Amino acid sequence: MPEDVVLAHPWRDLHGPGDAERLQVQAVTQELLRELSPGHALYGVAFTVVGRSDARDDVLLRFGGRWALVHLTWSGKSEVAPWPTCTTFDSASDAGRATALG
Repeated sequence: MPEDVVLAHPWRDLHGPGDAERLQVQAVTQELLRELSPGHALYGVAFTVVGRSDARDDVLLRFGGRWALVHLTWSGKSEVAPWPTCTTFDSASDAGRATALG
């Protein structure tokens, strides 16, 4: 069973099956795909949106057994790398510690 992150306020866990979670995942996914450009670490990478911070424009993603904390610009357009900024983690515990910081 894959490890998971427990998200606390101000983070919202977007794993749930509800319409609110589904709409948030859809909005974040669409924006991230718009912002990513060739040269970005996540460009062309399959990912799953795990959570979103209510305090910042940060989202937590899972990709290929790893985790990424991404700061979206919400510009609605392709950005020049390194935007959106991205920090990757090899474990859920490391990603969880990063979300606990803000």
